[in-house]
Amino acid sequence: MRAHAALVLLTAGSPKLMLHVAVIGAGAAGTAAAWALARGGAATVSFNGRSGATALYSGALDSDPWERADANEPLDPDLVVFAAALGAWSVGAGARRIVTSSGVVRPARGSDGALLDLERLAGRRIAVVDVARDDWDGVLLARACANSSWAQKTKTEFVPVAARVLHESVERRIPAHDFAQLFDEDARAAQLAAALDSAGRGYDAWLFGPWLGTLPETSERVRQESELPIGETTSWPGGVAGARFDHARNRLLAELGVESASAQVLRLEPRFSGWTVHYRPLAAALTGGPAETREVDAVVLAIGGLAGGGVRLPGTLGEALRAAPAGLSLDVAVTFRLAGTVYDGASSLHGPDFELGGAAALERLGVAADGVRAAGQTGLFVAGDVIADRPRTALEAARSGIAAGRAILKQAQRISQVPRARL
Repeated sequence: MRAHAALVLLTAGSPKLMLHVAVIGAGAAGTAAAWALARGGAATVSFNGRSGATALYSGALDSDPWERADANEPLDPDLVVFAAALGAWSVGAGARRIVTSSGVVRPARGSDGALLDLERLAGRRIAVVDVARDDWDGVLLARACANSSWAQKTKTEFVPVAARVLHESVERRIPAHDFAQLFDEDARAAQLAAALDSAGRGYDAWLFGPWLGTLPETSERVRQESELPIGETTSWPGGVAGARFDHARNRLLAELGVESASAQVLRLEPRFSGWTVHYRPLAAALTGGPAETREVDAVVLAIGGLAGGGVRLPGTLGEALRAAPAGLSLDVAVTFRLAGTVYDGASSLHGPDFELGGAAALERLGVAADGVRAAGQTGLFVAGDVIADRPRTALEAARSGIAAGRAILKQAQRISQVPRARL
């Protein structure tokens, strides 16, 4: 028997909480929400129908846009625990300093574990791998890093150094993901470490391209084989940082016993004491199969914003123009907000007029929420980029996912403590 009130009354003793939650989206926000819920004992199903912003992220982890972030601002302790459980992120006290694929040296609150942290290498000589890949210019990257204000201040050197990294000519031009995947093999990882050790004598660390494997453990394997610290720049959109996150997420959810459903959620239907999720498994979508339903007590919407495809403007993605000012990738009644006010229309029939707010308003548009509770809805929570007016960063997405999970568990706990006579 399903317990829509999130409560099963036992014949003796205190009631046992039986909470069923659907998390829609499996990026940083959805994964963090599922982690928090599963740790709290909730039966959780994670719906994942497509790649979102986390699959495209660079590997840099920020709470706020890094140009104005406070490196000393404390993080939610559960966020640090989640990062450790995920096994692909390095997050701790204080800021790290990383290098982007275009040679910008910048601070970050955390990063993909394969990235090189420059903070502990200040004042040292760093070898930048010089390899003839079409997507890489080690000489130019070393020059950009050396000319950064941080390198000038700390007297840190960046020097291009040739190393035998390519084994076949085709490796020069294959996609970065495919090139990185070669090093997931133990033998190739050991060969890489040996080649870098041979070429890197006289240097203190290696700055490598975003190629240290598609699995989270590959970079650590190379480091253990090598005499020098080795780390990457950030990834390009769709690069290996997103692939590593996907592998780490799948492992974590499996370890937690979270059910993973590869499906497109079509509609959310409110019920008296919960929600009905209407979805189509991806396999059925390919064959034109029917939609299915799942009854749950609460829902976490972690479907991304405009960049991730969770929020859609009228007429986008092949849709006909609608009267509504904006919509979601699934059918559910929500209120949209932009720059602190309810967004209920536009001066243009073709969508919102961003002349006043500028292009940045595209990122701020999202679902109105009281914290992580969708405004005007019971049992519907939001996390990540779908929330209006919140920073579109990976750590903020994960933080809000954890907050949504905690809010649902707290609400269910209050219900479980209501005297039986009142139920």
